[in-house]
Amino acid sequence: MGFLNPMFLLAGVAVLVPVILHLVFRRESRTLTFPAIRYLLRTERDHARQIRSQQLLLLLLRVTIVVLLVMLGARVHLSGAGGGHDPTALALVLDNSLSTTIIEDGRRRLDTLKAVARRSVAGASHDDLIWVVRAGTPWEPAVPGGKAQALAAIDATEPGHAHGDLTRAVQRARALVGQSALPNREVHLFTDLQAAAFPEPPASPSDIPVVVFGAPARERANRGIGAVSFGDGLPPLAGSRTEAAVSVVGSEPGDTVGVRLHIGGRVRAAATAPVGATVRLPAGPFPPGRVEGYAEIDPDPLTADDRRYFAFTVRDPTPVALLGPAPFFLAEGLAVLEESGRISLGGAARASTLVSMGGEGLERRGLTQSAFVVPLADPARLPALNRRLAEAGIPYRYVPGTVEGARITSGELAFDLGDLEVRRYFPIVATDPAASGVPAGTLATLSTGDPWILAAATATGPYVLLASPLDEKSTSLPVSAAMIPLLEWAIEHGSGSGAGTESVTAGLHFRPPPTATSVQAPDGSRHPVDGGRPFPATATAGLYRVLAGDSLLRTIPVNPPAPETDLEPADRSRVRRAIPGVAAIVDDASSWSRHIFRAGRGPEPWRPLAALLLALLVVETAAAASRALRSRPPGDG
Repeated sequence: MGFLNPMFLLAGVAVLVPVILHLVFRRESRTLTFPAIRYLLRTERDHARQIRSQQLLLLLLRVTIVVLLVMLGARVHLSGAGGGHDPTALALVLDNSLSTTIIEDGRRRLDTLKAVARRSVAGASHDDLIWVVRAGTPWEPAVPGGKAQALAAIDATEPGHAHGDLTRAVQRARALVGQSALPNREVHLFTDLQAAAFPEPPASPSDIPVVVFGAPARERANRGIGAVSFGDGLPPLAGSRTEAAVSVVGSEPGDTVGVRLHIGGRVRAAATAPVGATVRLPAGPFPPGRVEGYAEIDPDPLTADDRRYFAFTVRDPTPVALLGPAPFFLAEGLAVLEESGRISLGGAARASTLVSMGGEGLERRGLTQSAFVVPLADPARLPALNRRLAEAGIPYRYVPGTVEGARITSGELAFDLGDLEVRRYFPIVATDPAASGVPAGTLATLSTGDPWILAAATATGPYVLLASPLDEKSTSLPVSAAMIPLLEWAIEHGSGSGAGTESVTAGLHFRPPPTATSVQAPDGSRHPVDGGRPFPATATAGLYRVLAGDSLLRTIPVNPPAPETDLEPADRSRVRRAIPGVAAIVDDASSWSRHIFRAGRGPEPWRPLAALLLALLVVETAAAASRALRSRPPGDG
């Protein structure tokens, strides 16, 4: 309990007025000289106790009335949430991930969350400092400001198609308000309570309270498209037919949906498929060139995951030259690709890609040719390989490495390399002594922290470096299912054919080619880029076109993340485990104002106090009038 006008408490000395009046002006008994005084004295003794009780009651009522008047004048307030507060550093975390785009009663779930966030701003004072953190687009800056700036940021928040990690978003919000010098700090989280948004293990504890407004979707069932692939992962060749495999995922297996394949603005194939199954649709033949489109299913309340985009280049067989002594499995892999029409083996002069064993032929590489460099198993051949790399302008070299086993711990390739065993590799290091850390362009990293596959480009052309020899003694890759996809990817990388139907997950970056000048988003807006640097603004699913001036270099399909399809809500215990320090979880928007600004002064109970004061005045008036009537001398009036 506290007081907004504490100086008014000095008026509390007025409580002495009724006490003094009670003591000074007490009614004295009159002395009579006639003989009947004995009867009156006996009557007074009989009623003395009743009279003293009435006097004490009036004294208590009058003292209480004065105390209530003083408390009302001093503006007493309670402690806790729901009232005014001292200056507070406040962070509003808005969940604008894909799951909040679900439509219920004609309204997006995000619009409900934004409406409650405005209540937080309405309860803030002009002395507060407010940040708006968008969990679904974490790369956007959170700029501190006042109430007007916070309302503008809330109104400008649009849903993205990325995955929202609320644990990390709250950590970021706590770090922002923790830097403020204001006496109070608080974080308000507005979310649809999607379980996938609260990953574990939990975040580190913090003394900054978090108040959560959770509005889960009423309809938990949802379906979407999990994946689209052509030709079992290999891009179609010109003039040949292929098939598109469309996987339908959802929370209600057995439900049947319509599936359609759109290519070039037209429906090319359609079928029905049960949820949880993969349907194969005929596609092609296509002429040489780029093919763009999407697969879609019948829409449901969450429409953002009902469509999946793809883009690939239909090509003629890629001319490849093999230079140097090739291990058995590498030669067999190239033969398989040639027999299936994926590549054509020939001389180095007409090749688009050079498969260079030990750096062989790199000095003869043309500016339009890409190189796939594979070291030989003999460490004594490394000096010659490094010399050829330097002559070709490739700023890396191989150093003698360990022959002990290692595992691939991370990778950015479309195929899985996690089960491979690496028994021998040669670490790839930069020739620049100032370079440190993992080299840029690393696409697969070993458990030792060394790069295993590195792809980059220089003025002399693009290249791919592999850290291990391609024999069965060095790695299990030659006898694995990943051999052919990796070999074709390495051949097609940088050759200009744009092979593959790989896509980027919304919210993650992709790396444009070094010659790129801008990226055109699905809404038509252009974003300038510095060629070779990651492009992070992928909040919306669709086709992103990488441009060099007005020339189209590549089309990158961006698709929703798989976890956002699952609308299963998180229970309160999971939220508290993922975000330690949660002060309250509220699901009723009308009661939100009573739970926020918990370090504030709380509400002012002036209405009940005023009602009690009025009631006491009525009681005091009635009691005083009754006493006056009883004490009136006989014969008055």
